[in-house]
Amino acid sequence: MRKLLYVVLAVAVLIGAAAAVVLNVPAAQDAIFKRVATAVMARAPEPLDGMRVIVCGSASPMGTDPERAEACIAVVTPEHFFLFDVGARSPLRMAQAKLPMARINGVFLTHFHSDHIAALPDVNLVSWVQGRPAALDVYGPPGVQSVVDGFNVAYGLDRGYRTAHHGAARLPAERGPMRAHAFEPGEVVWRDELLTVTSFAVEHPPIEPAVGYRVDYRGRSVVISGDTNAADSLFAAARGADLLLHDALSRTLLDPMIEAATELGLPVAQILTDVIEYHADATSLPARAAAAGVKRLALYHLVPAPPALAERMFRRGLPDDVILTRDLTTFDLPAGSSEIRIREP
Repeated sequence: MRKLLYVVLAVAVLIGAAAAVVLNVPAAQDAIFKRVATAVMARAPEPLDGMRVIVCGSASPMGTDPERAEACIAVVTPEHFFLFDVGARSPLRMAQAKLPMARINGVFLTHFHSDHIAALPDVNLVSWVQGRPAALDVYGPPGVQSVVDGFNVAYGLDRGYRTAHHGAARLPAERGPMRAHAFEPGEVVWRDELLTVTSFAVEHPPIEPAVGYRVDYRGRSVVISGDTNAADSLFAAARGADLLLHDALSRTLLDPMIEAATELGLPVAQILTDVIEYHADATSLPARAAAAGVKRLALYHLVPAPPALAERMFRRGLPDDVILTRDLTTFDLPAGSSEIRIREP
Protein backbone atom coordinates (compact mmCIF):
# COMPACT_ATOMS: atom_id res chain seq x y z
CA MET A 1 0.00 0.00 0.00
CA ARG A 2 2.85 2.38 0.87
CA LYS A 3 4.55 1.61 -2.47
CA LEU A 4 1.34 2.44 -4.32
CA LEU A 5 1.09 5.75 -2.48
CA TYR A 6 4.70 6.59 -3.45
CA VAL A 7 3.93 5.74 -7.08
CA VAL A 8 0.83 7.96 -7.10
CA LEU A 9 2.75 10.84 -5.55
CA ALA A 10 5.59 10.42 -8.04
CA VAL A 11 3.16 10.43 -10.97
CA ALA A 12 1.45 13.55 -9.60
CA VAL A 13 4.82 15.30 -9.30
CA LEU A 14 5.76 14.32 -12.85
CA ILE A 15 2.43 15.56 -14.22
CA GLY A 16 2.82 18.84 -12.35
CA ALA A 17 6.36 19.28 -13.63
CA ALA A 18 5.27 18.52 -17.20
CA ALA A 19 2.41 21.01 -16.94
CA ALA A 20 4.79 23.67 -15.65
CA VAL A 21 7.09 23.07 -18.61
CA VAL A 22 4.23 23.18 -21.10
CA LEU A 23 2.84 26.42 -19.64
CA ASN A 24 6.22 28.06 -20.18
CA VAL A 25 6.29 27.17 -23.89
CA PRO A 26 4.97 30.08 -26.01
CA ALA A 27 3.17 27.81 -28.47
CA ALA A 28 1.36 26.05 -25.63
CA GLN A 29 0.46 29.38 -24.01
CA ASP A 30 -0.95 30.63 -27.32
CA ALA A 31 -3.04 27.52 -27.85
CA ILE A 32 -4.45 27.53 -24.32
CA PHE A 33 -5.22 31.25 -24.45
CA LYS A 34 -7.00 30.96 -27.80
CA ARG A 35 -9.12 28.09 -26.51
CA VAL A 36 -10.10 30.03 -23.41
CA ALA A 37 -10.82 33.21 -25.39
CA THR A 38 -12.99 31.29 -27.83
CA ALA A 39 -14.95 29.67 -25.02
CA VAL A 40 -15.52 33.02 -23.27
CA MET A 41 -16.62 34.89 -26.41
CA ALA A 42 -18.84 32.03 -27.59
CA ARG A 43 -20.62 31.69 -24.24
CA ALA A 44 -24.28 32.49 -24.82
CA PRO A 45 -26.51 34.18 -22.23
CA GLU A 46 -28.71 31.87 -20.20
CA PRO A 47 -32.19 31.17 -21.60
CA LEU A 48 -34.78 33.61 -20.34
CA ASP A 49 -38.52 33.24 -19.86
CA GLY A 50 -39.84 36.32 -18.11
CA MET A 51 -37.99 39.21 -16.50
CA ARG A 52 -34.43 39.03 -15.19
CA VAL A 53 -33.13 41.70 -12.80
CA ILE A 54 -29.36 41.92 -12.31
CA VAL A 55 -27.55 44.10 -9.79
CA CYS A 56 -24.68 45.59 -11.82
CA GLY A 57 -23.69 47.94 -9.01
CA SER A 58 -24.55 47.60 -5.31
CA ALA A 59 -22.31 50.26 -3.76
CA SER A 60 -22.68 53.87 -2.80
CA PRO A 61 -19.66 56.22 -3.04
CA MET A 62 -18.95 55.39 0.61
CA GLY A 63 -16.83 52.27 0.72
CA THR A 64 -13.79 50.88 -1.04
CA ASP A 65 -14.80 47.27 -1.65
CA PRO A 66 -13.32 46.45 -5.11
CA GLU A 67 -15.99 43.79 -5.55
CA ARG A 68 -18.74 46.43 -5.71
CA ALA A 69 -19.51 48.83 -8.54
CA GLU A 70 -21.64 51.93 -8.02
CA ALA A 71 -25.40 52.01 -8.53
CA CYS A 72 -26.74 50.11 -11.54
CA ILE A 73 -29.67 47.75 -12.11
CA ALA A 74 -30.24 45.84 -15.37
CA VAL A 75 -33.68 44.60 -16.41
CA VAL A 76 -33.74 42.07 -19.24
CA THR A 77 -36.59 40.23 -20.96
CA PRO A 78 -36.53 38.23 -24.22
CA GLU A 79 -37.66 41.43 -25.99
CA HIS A 80 -36.12 44.22 -23.89
CA PHE A 81 -32.99 45.41 -22.14
CA PHE A 82 -32.84 48.47 -19.87
CA LEU A 83 -30.31 49.93 -17.45
CA PHE A 84 -31.37 51.95 -14.42
CA ASP A 85 -28.49 54.24 -13.40
CA VAL A 86 -24.95 53.53 -14.53
CA GLY A 87 -22.43 54.15 -11.78
CA ALA A 88 -18.66 53.82 -12.00
CA ARG A 89 -17.34 50.31 -12.73
CA SER A 90 -20.82 48.97 -13.60
CA PRO A 91 -19.80 48.19 -17.23
CA LEU A 92 -17.46 45.53 -15.82
CA ARG A 93 -20.49 43.79 -14.33
CA MET A 94 -22.43 44.17 -17.58
CA ALA A 95 -19.64 42.35 -19.37
CA GLN A 96 -19.50 39.63 -16.72
CA ALA A 97 -23.26 39.15 -16.97
CA LYS A 98 -23.04 38.92 -20.79
CA LEU A 99 -25.74 41.57 -21.14
CA PRO A 100 -27.04 42.12 -24.69
CA MET A 101 -25.56 45.59 -25.16
CA ALA A 102 -26.35 45.74 -28.88
CA ARG A 103 -30.09 45.64 -28.20
CA ILE A 104 -30.28 48.08 -25.31
CA ASN A 105 -33.59 49.98 -25.30
CA GLY A 106 -32.46 52.78 -23.03
CA VAL A 107 -30.82 54.03 -19.86
CA PHE A 108 -33.07 55.43 -17.11
CA LEU A 109 -31.50 57.83 -14.63
CA THR A 110 -33.01 58.39 -11.19
CA HIS A 111 -31.04 61.61 -10.58
CA PHE A 112 -27.74 63.16 -11.53
CA HIS A 113 -25.32 62.46 -8.69
CA SER A 114 -22.02 61.35 -10.20
CA ASP A 115 -22.23 57.81 -8.82
CA HIS A 116 -25.38 57.24 -10.91
CA ILE A 117 -24.22 58.65 -14.25
CA ALA A 118 -20.43 58.22 -14.46
CA ALA A 119 -20.50 55.20 -16.79
CA LEU A 120 -22.84 56.68 -19.41
CA PRO A 121 -20.00 57.18 -21.93
CA ASP A 122 -18.83 53.57 -21.46
CA VAL A 123 -22.33 52.18 -21.97
CA ASN A 124 -22.73 54.36 -25.04
CA LEU A 125 -19.42 53.23 -26.55
CA VAL A 126 -19.79 49.52 -25.82
CA SER A 127 -23.34 49.30 -27.20
CA TRP A 128 -22.34 51.36 -30.27
CA VAL A 129 -19.37 49.09 -30.99
CA GLN A 130 -21.51 45.97 -30.55
CA GLY A 131 -23.98 47.16 -33.20
CA ARG A 132 -26.70 49.18 -31.49
CA PRO A 133 -29.09 50.08 -34.33
CA ALA A 134 -29.79 53.68 -33.28
CA ALA A 135 -28.56 56.39 -30.92
CA LEU A 136 -28.65 55.50 -27.21
CA ASP A 137 -31.78 56.86 -25.52
CA VAL A 138 -31.26 58.28 -22.03
CA TYR A 139 -34.35 59.02 -19.91
CA GLY A 140 -34.47 61.14 -16.78
CA PRO A 141 -36.21 63.94 -14.90
CA PRO A 142 -35.61 67.59 -15.90
CA GLY A 143 -31.88 68.16 -16.20
CA VAL A 144 -31.17 65.03 -18.24
CA GLN A 145 -30.68 67.10 -21.39
CA SER A 146 -27.83 69.01 -19.74
CA VAL A 147 -26.17 65.79 -18.58
CA VAL A 148 -26.42 64.13 -21.99
CA ASP A 149 -25.31 67.26 -23.86
CA GLY A 150 -22.27 67.53 -21.61
CA PHE A 151 -21.17 63.95 -22.21
CA ASN A 152 -21.82 64.28 -25.94
CA VAL A 153 -19.55 67.33 -26.11
CA ALA A 154 -16.86 65.81 -23.89
CA TYR A 155 -16.67 62.64 -26.00
CA GLY A 156 -17.16 64.26 -29.40
CA LEU A 157 -13.52 63.96 -30.43
CA ASP A 158 -13.40 60.35 -29.21
CA ARG A 159 -16.38 59.41 -31.37
CA GLY A 160 -14.82 61.08 -34.39
CA TYR A 161 -11.57 59.19 -33.94
CA ARG A 162 -13.35 55.87 -33.67
CA THR A 163 -15.50 56.35 -36.77
CA ALA A 164 -12.45 57.50 -38.75
CA HIS A 165 -10.47 54.46 -37.58
CA HIS A 166 -13.06 51.70 -37.87
CA GLY A 167 -15.21 53.14 -40.64
CA ALA A 168 -18.74 54.49 -40.85
CA ALA A 169 -20.12 51.06 -41.71
CA ARG A 170 -18.94 49.70 -38.35
CA LEU A 171 -19.50 52.85 -36.28
CA PRO A 172 -22.02 55.14 -37.99
CA ALA A 173 -21.44 58.69 -36.76
CA GLU A 174 -25.15 59.41 -36.32
CA ARG A 175 -25.47 56.62 -33.73
CA GLY A 176 -22.66 57.96 -31.55
CA PRO A 177 -24.27 60.91 -29.71
CA MET A 178 -26.79 59.99 -27.02
CA ARG A 179 -30.39 61.28 -27.10
CA ALA A 180 -31.99 62.76 -23.97
CA HIS A 181 -35.65 62.31 -23.03
CA ALA A 182 -36.95 64.37 -20.10
CA PHE A 183 -40.18 63.63 -18.24
CA GLU A 184 -42.04 64.69 -15.13
CA PRO A 185 -42.34 62.29 -12.15
CA GLY A 186 -45.47 60.18 -12.37
CA GLU A 187 -45.36 59.78 -16.14
CA VAL A 188 -45.23 56.51 -18.02
CA VAL A 189 -41.75 56.82 -19.52
CA TRP A 190 -41.65 53.79 -21.85
CA ARG A 191 -44.29 51.37 -23.06
CA ASP A 192 -44.98 48.69 -25.60
CA GLU A 193 -47.52 45.88 -25.74
CA LEU A 194 -45.61 43.79 -23.17
CA LEU A 195 -43.76 46.16 -20.86
CA THR A 196 -44.31 49.48 -19.09
CA VAL A 197 -41.82 51.70 -17.26
CA THR A 198 -43.51 54.17 -14.90
CA SER A 199 -41.72 56.92 -12.98
CA PHE A 200 -42.56 58.28 -9.53
CA ALA A 201 -41.12 60.99 -7.30
CA VAL A 202 -38.84 60.10 -4.38
CA GLU A 203 -37.24 62.10 -1.56
CA HIS A 204 -33.56 62.90 -2.04
CA PRO A 205 -33.19 66.55 -0.96
CA PRO A 206 -31.88 68.94 -2.11
CA ILE A 207 -32.32 67.18 -5.48
CA GLU A 208 -35.68 68.03 -7.00
CA PRO A 209 -36.98 66.05 -8.67
CA ALA A 210 -35.42 62.65 -8.07
CA VAL A 211 -37.33 59.60 -9.27
CA GLY A 212 -37.70 55.86 -8.99
CA TYR A 213 -39.13 53.45 -11.53
CA ARG A 214 -41.58 50.58 -11.67
CA VAL A 215 -41.26 48.01 -14.48
CA ASP A 216 -44.26 45.79 -15.28
CA TYR A 217 -43.87 42.89 -17.70
CA ARG A 218 -46.30 40.00 -18.37
CA GLY A 219 -47.71 39.99 -14.84
CA ARG A 220 -44.38 40.52 -13.08
CA SER A 221 -43.05 43.73 -11.55
CA VAL A 222 -39.90 45.27 -10.10
CA VAL A 223 -39.52 48.66 -8.42
CA ILE A 224 -36.16 50.46 -8.36
CA SER A 225 -35.81 53.21 -5.79
CA GLY A 226 -32.72 55.14 -6.80
CA ASP A 227 -31.61 57.26 -3.83
CA THR A 228 -34.36 58.21 -1.39
CA ASN A 229 -35.65 58.26 2.12
CA ALA A 230 -38.42 55.79 2.95
CA ALA A 231 -40.96 57.79 0.93
CA ASP A 232 -44.74 57.36 0.88
CA SER A 233 -44.70 57.93 -2.88
CA LEU A 234 -42.37 55.00 -3.39
CA PHE A 235 -44.37 52.52 -1.36
CA ALA A 236 -47.55 53.64 -3.13
CA ALA A 237 -45.87 52.93 -6.47
CA ALA A 238 -44.52 49.61 -5.15
CA ARG A 239 -47.89 48.29 -4.04
CA GLY A 240 -48.15 44.59 -4.88
CA ALA A 241 -44.76 44.48 -6.63
CA ASP A 242 -42.87 41.21 -6.85
CA LEU A 243 -39.50 42.78 -6.08
CA LEU A 244 -38.41 46.07 -4.56
CA LEU A 245 -34.77 47.13 -4.89
CA HIS A 246 -34.29 49.93 -2.36
CA ASP A 247 -31.22 51.94 -1.38
CA ALA A 248 -30.28 51.43 2.26
CA LEU A 249 -28.19 53.06 4.97
CA SER A 250 -26.80 51.25 8.02
CA ARG A 251 -26.55 53.35 11.18
CA THR A 252 -24.76 50.39 12.79
CA LEU A 253 -21.84 51.01 10.44
CA LEU A 254 -22.21 54.72 9.79
CA ASP A 255 -22.43 56.03 13.36
CA PRO A 256 -19.01 54.67 14.45
CA MET A 257 -17.49 56.11 11.26
CA ILE A 258 -18.95 59.53 12.11
CA GLU A 259 -17.64 59.31 15.68
CA ALA A 260 -14.15 58.33 14.52
CA ALA A 261 -14.02 61.08 11.88
CA THR A 262 -15.21 63.67 14.41
CA GLU A 263 -12.62 62.63 16.99
CA LEU A 264 -9.90 62.87 14.34
CA GLY A 265 -11.13 66.27 13.17
CA LEU A 266 -11.65 65.06 9.60
CA PRO A 267 -13.87 67.15 7.28
CA VAL A 268 -15.56 63.98 6.06
CA ALA A 269 -17.44 63.80 9.37
CA GLN A 270 -19.90 66.40 8.07
CA ILE A 271 -20.42 64.50 4.80
CA LEU A 272 -21.04 61.27 6.67
CA THR A 273 -23.61 63.02 8.84
CA ASP A 274 -25.34 64.70 5.90
CA VAL A 275 -26.03 61.45 4.02
CA ILE A 276 -28.37 60.35 6.80
CA GLU A 277 -30.80 63.05 5.62
CA TYR A 278 -31.49 61.55 2.21
CA HIS A 279 -30.97 57.79 2.38
CA ALA A 280 -33.35 55.27 3.91
CA ASP A 281 -32.39 53.61 7.19
CA ALA A 282 -32.32 49.90 6.29
CA THR A 283 -34.31 48.92 9.38
CA SER A 284 -37.20 51.22 8.38
CA LEU A 285 -37.85 49.39 5.11
CA PRO A 286 -39.08 45.83 5.82
CA ALA A 287 -42.31 46.84 7.59
CA ARG A 288 -43.11 49.46 4.93
CA ALA A 289 -42.50 46.95 2.14
CA ALA A 290 -44.67 44.32 3.82
CA ALA A 291 -47.49 46.82 4.33
CA ALA A 292 -47.34 47.64 0.60
CA GLY A 293 -47.67 43.97 -0.30
CA VAL A 294 -44.16 43.74 -1.78
CA LYS A 295 -43.25 40.08 -2.24
CA ARG A 296 -39.47 40.48 -1.82
CA LEU A 297 -37.30 43.30 -0.52
CA ALA A 298 -33.69 43.58 -1.66
CA LEU A 299 -31.23 46.30 -0.66
CA TYR A 300 -28.65 47.93 -2.90
CA HIS A 301 -26.72 51.24 -3.07
CA LEU A 302 -25.50 50.30 0.38
CA VAL A 303 -24.38 53.18 2.62
CA PRO A 304 -21.65 52.42 3.50
CA ALA A 305 -20.86 49.57 1.11
CA PRO A 306 -19.85 46.84 3.56
CA PRO A 307 -16.85 44.58 3.06
CA ALA A 308 -17.65 40.94 3.67
CA LEU A 309 -16.86 41.00 7.40
CA ALA A 310 -19.22 43.95 7.93
CA GLU A 311 -22.23 42.49 6.12
CA ARG A 312 -23.51 40.90 9.33
CA MET A 313 -23.38 44.30 10.98
CA PHE A 314 -25.28 45.84 8.07
CA ARG A 315 -27.94 43.12 8.40
CA ARG A 316 -28.43 43.80 12.11
CA GLY A 317 -32.14 44.37 12.80
CA LEU A 318 -33.24 43.06 9.38
CA PRO A 319 -35.48 40.01 8.86
CA ASP A 320 -33.76 36.97 7.39
CA ASP A 321 -35.74 37.18 4.14
CA VAL A 322 -34.39 40.63 3.21
CA ILE A 323 -31.72 40.30 0.52
CA LEU A 324 -28.51 42.27 0.98
CA THR A 325 -27.34 42.32 -2.61
CA ARG A 326 -23.86 42.08 -4.04
CA ASP A 327 -22.80 42.83 -7.59
CA LEU A 328 -24.31 40.24 -9.96
CA THR A 329 -27.04 39.14 -7.55
CA THR A 330 -29.72 38.03 -10.02
CA PHE A 331 -33.49 37.74 -9.70
CA ASP A 332 -35.51 35.74 -12.26
CA LEU A 333 -39.25 36.43 -12.40
CA PRO A 334 -40.83 33.90 -14.78
CA ALA A 335 -43.80 35.24 -16.73
CA GLY A 336 -47.24 34.23 -15.48
CA SER A 337 -45.83 32.97 -12.17
CA SER A 338 -45.29 34.17 -8.62
CA GLU A 339 -41.88 32.51 -8.33
CA ILE A 340 -38.75 34.57 -7.69
CA ARG A 341 -35.49 32.75 -8.29
CA ILE A 342 -32.49 34.32 -6.63
CA ARG A 343 -28.90 33.61 -7.61
CA GLU A 344 -25.98 34.99 -5.67
CA PRO A 345 -22.64 35.60 -7.41
